[in-house]
Amino acid sequence: MGKWIQALIYFVLRRLLHRRYDVEVLGLDKLEKLAGPVLVLPNHPAYVDPPIVLSHLRFGKSLRPLVFTDTYRSPLFYPLMNVIDAYEVPNLQSHSRDAHAKTTQLIEQVAGELNHGQSFLIYPSGRLQRQGYEIVGGARIAYELLERVENVNVVLVRTRGLWGSRYGCAQEGDVPALGRNALASFLWILAGLVFFLPKRKVTLEIHPVDRADLPMESKTALNRYLESFYNADGGETAKYVPYSYLFGPRDFDYDAVKRKGIVDLSEIPETTIREVHEILEHRLDRPLEEKEKEPGTTLDLLGLDSLERMDLALELERQFGFRSDHVPASVGELCLLAAGKAPTDEQPLEVPEGWEDEKKPSTNHPEVLAETIAEAFVRRALQSANHTAVADTLSGALNYRKLLVGATLLSKRIAKLEANSVGIMLPASVAADSVVLATLLAGKLPVMLNWTTGPAGLRHATEKLEVTHVVTSKRFMDRLGVDIDGVEMFYLEDVREGISTWEKLQTLIATYIAPGSFLRNIPQPNPDDPAVLLFTSGSENLPKAVPLSHRNLIADMRGGIDHMDFHRSDTLLGFLPPFHSFGLTATALMPILSGIRVVHHADPTDSRMLARIIAAYKPTFTFTTPTFLQYIVSSSEPGELESLRLVMVGAEKCPASLYEQTMKILPQLDLLEGYGITECSPVVSGNKPGHNKPGTIGLPINCVETLVVHPETHQPLPQGEAGLLLIRGASVFNGYYKYDAPQPFLEVDGHRWYNSGDLVAKDEDGFIQFRGRLKRFLKIGGEMVSLPALEAPLAEKYPADEEGPKVAVEGIERDGGRCIVLFTTQEITLREANDLLKQAGFQGIMRLDEVRQVEAIPVLGTGKTNYRELRSWIEEGSEVAAKS
Repeated sequence: MGKWIQALIYFVLRRLLHRRYDVEVLGLDKLEKLAGPVLVLPNHPAYVDPPIVLSHLRFGKSLRPLVFTDTYRSPLFYPLMNVIDAYEVPNLQSHSRDAHAKTTQLIEQVAGELNHGQSFLIYPSGRLQRQGYEIVGGARIAYELLERVENVNVVLVRTRGLWGSRYGCAQEGDVPALGRNALASFLWILAGLVFFLPKRKVTLEIHPVDRADLPMESKTALNRYLESFYNADGGETAKYVPYSYLFGPRDFDYDAVKRKGIVDLSEIPETTIREVHEILEHRLDRPLEEKEKEPGTTLDLLGLDSLERMDLALELERQFGFRSDHVPASVGELCLLAAGKAPTDEQPLEVPEGWEDEKKPSTNHPEVLAETIAEAFVRRALQSANHTAVADTLSGALNYRKLLVGATLLSKRIAKLEANSVGIMLPASVAADSVVLATLLAGKLPVMLNWTTGPAGLRHATEKLEVTHVVTSKRFMDRLGVDIDGVEMFYLEDVREGISTWEKLQTLIATYIAPGSFLRNIPQPNPDDPAVLLFTSGSENLPKAVPLSHRNLIADMRGGIDHMDFHRSDTLLGFLPPFHSFGLTATALMPILSGIRVVHHADPTDSRMLARIIAAYKPTFTFTTPTFLQYIVSSSEPGELESLRLVMVGAEKCPASLYEQTMKILPQLDLLEGYGITECSPVVSGNKPGHNKPGTIGLPINCVETLVVHPETHQPLPQGEAGLLLIRGASVFNGYYKYDAPQPFLEVDGHRWYNSGDLVAKDEDGFIQFRGRLKRFLKIGGEMVSLPALEAPLAEKYPADEEGPKVAVEGIERDGGRCIVLFTTQEITLREANDLLKQAGFQGIMRLDEVRQVEAIPVLGTGKTNYRELRSWIEEGSEVAAKS
């Protein structure tokens, strides 16, 4: 019965297509004697050629077409897919390891079906033609199927007459919108009264080929053979066929479309382009010819199939730090991705329903309502149940009631995990907030894992903390491409599937009729017990485990709220990752516990999207690093950032050039510099709105005391003199976890102080001036040489931009003397660099010994310069390109 239904459908389809297409089939008689499974391999000039081929190849066999999932699942075609026995294929235009694995599995399954007698229609190129000829390139599906299936009839089909159709790429320069064009065609058919349409002449040339005659020595050989068949007549020139004899357009400017599609690389740094070429050459295992370096050269032409293009795009993402959901198809698009300028959807973002919180809080003062994190959250959620709490572009907007329900349901699953410590590896998001809160509600210790440290760093962290389970997302891990040995992944997608609608409903109802039950079920830790475990940045040494207690975190939140005079009516943009101490405390826990709305974005380097989120969600303040702020400011369009009234930057010195650039476009903004350190939960000091001294890191917040002492004698120093910064107070941690070396505390004046390792000075008003890391000083001839001080004038001359920092200074002391090196992405000689230092007032020993030009300054996931890696380069003598 199924075959008769298919035959009827194809008959009707043939009659419908005949209204527009005059189809001539050449060589159909050659198929009559084929016995066994058949593999039909056509070229692919337009979306309309599959129904034409399927409905006109009538030779007594049912052909199963392979259909990409976007088309397969579309409302327009989905009802027919099962009837014609189509085979769904994952769409590799959106790249991921999951799609890669599914495609490999697909090839195995189709090969199995062929071996069992099924017949298939498969397009070897795997995509629509982008020009008037077919490029199979490095596609692997035809070769791998023929490698696995020996007893199969191969039928090649060359389609002519469709290039230039609205269903191909010629009219738009890219894949056309199928639904929109189908609707337009339908309206034209109605306008032409069905029977009065000009017809497009289409020819199908059919050539059965003995499998033994195919060049199967390699994928490349087979693909070149197929291309030579498809393009035997030199390819096609785009032809326009009107839809009416009486009205409508009579011609189309295809050349204008070609000009519009040219990729402009004029603003891409030459170093980035060269590096992309080198990566390509490594992939191809051969040098690129000059013509192959042209931006318009397609990756197909270079021999890269869809899976290889996807792998290449993921490699570029990991190396350059920029993301795109679009798989590059040409050399030029690879360069755009590497430079963070890949095409994006620039439609205005739609704010999710529920984000605009119309309910006014009873008080405008943010307040943390308890002494432990879990209790503070539950009390806030019950008090502000219907107020908006968090949002992101994936989860939408959640009020406190929904956040409490979600965290409670998740906590029941996390509570069943054996170990007390639970790893968490998620970017800034509603999911990350929910998981941290759920872990605490479950009575477990959240361990925030820094995925930018790579597999070795993650393994070190999980082993040190005896983590057996890591809570994460399949979507995130699929994109990240990082594996952790020795732990079990606890995927949020699996958890959601295991929660019944009835359980969700019960928990939701409880928030109305039994809110006290949530308070009764909260774990009751001591406020001095660890609430979360973070790791130091590792910019200068191996990361150390930092346990922060409930008292530490809540004291810091309360101190920061009072210091900055935040309001409940404020809205925060949070995009720093939660493994970053500022990202966890300031942009996740603080707003949620105190009642301030927060919108998250997962990628701090996705500057264009961050600017668009600010334009849509209208946040009033954010916390960031100067590097990430530079990205946002450089990528924003006029007016997009106007909702911001306050930006606090820290983690590195804010360059004067960035301050000036930001204030120029946002003159009403309070751009404040602050100082924090993971061990202090993290905020220690900051400038205040209306009380700001640019160039300083502000005044200490009210939960800490600070003291400046001599770096060697540890004696307190007078005002204005630079020395070592010591800190004490409720927000200061109690010592590193499982740490064999001495803990970072000093006894001074009868008190125990945390030794920050940073050099500062206090002015007459108590404002702190940051002078650099003590470890980033070299003692030469009895004098202290500040590496940050040497770096500052160079960074002013060559400020960081969306590509990252352009200069960094690092040095070491050797037996034969010192070695202070300027690492730079710019063309600077040693003499030019030292002349800049002289102009800034440095002399004598305050100079550089060497300049090394590098492709990029290494940075950590937080955006900080990775000085530890730079120091290793000096010690190992690598990355050398000295300029005298």
